[in-house]
Amino acid sequence: MPKYISGIFLDFDNVYSSLFKESKEGAREFASNPAGWLRAFQGMQGSETEETSHNFVIRRCYMNPSGRLRDSDFFSKFRQSFVRDGWEVIDTPPLTNQGKTSADTHIVMDVLDSVALYPHVDEYVIMAADADYTPLVIRLRKHMKTTVVYAATATSVAYQAACDSIIDERSLLEILEKDEDDETAAAVSTQPSPEKVVDAVNRYFVESEPGHRANVATLGHVLSKQFPGISNDWAGQRSLSQLLKKVCKLRVEQVENRTLAWRE
Repeated sequence: MPKYISGIFLDFDNVYSSLFKESKEGAREFASNPAGWLRAFQGMQGSETEETSHNFVIRRCYMNPSGRLRDSDFFSKFRQSFVRDGWEVIDTPPLTNQGKTSADTHIVMDVLDSVALYPHVDEYVIMAADADYTPLVIRLRKHMKTTVVYAATATSVAYQAACDSIIDERSLLEILEKDEDDETAAAVSTQPSPEKVVDAVNRYFVESEPGHRANVATLGHVLSKQFPGISNDWAGQRSLSQLLKKVCKLRVEQVENRTLAWRE
């Protein structure tokens, strides 16, 4: 069983805001019960084909105490939930009238400090769906660290490509919205549901030029990166091309000895 000594760095404002758009109840569960979803993370699988374990020896949460969303409590209300679960909570109040905080800078500095000070930590989980962290993830890769990033619906393809594994927002919401007694919520799921596959392919084309025609093999690589093992059955379809046609509603054709896929 692969075992990781891990550090998790949470941009609370970023993740909570993203979850809140999808499910208010899910976001509140995330903020008020970090012990529940972190317990699921301890058994999460990325590219591994066997069970894994993650020991989070570093837990840092970066929070704007005066921040809030419409119809939401002030973020400071959730501070004690993280403190009680053994997290270090770093207050990152706004520095400008527009509400800009320094959470991203704090995270980058703290992660690089951790690489130098705690060489035994071999995995870094960056809980922020922000492509600005892409250079940080690439730097961690140079230090031979395993990296995991949080991926919301609109998270950059380049950001995901830089890391080893992702925590998909849909999968996290499945954990947050399940009953505590439901054993299927014991670990982060990377199962390629049709909705997740469509999200991943749509994200690829949103970041491409209008009219872009993608190599089917490239899309296969994108999906395999996000959903290890998907190539075993292509989410219940006979082939990758069938998956792209039937599930993702793309046009797939042979063009000059290449198999291409595009939106019509």
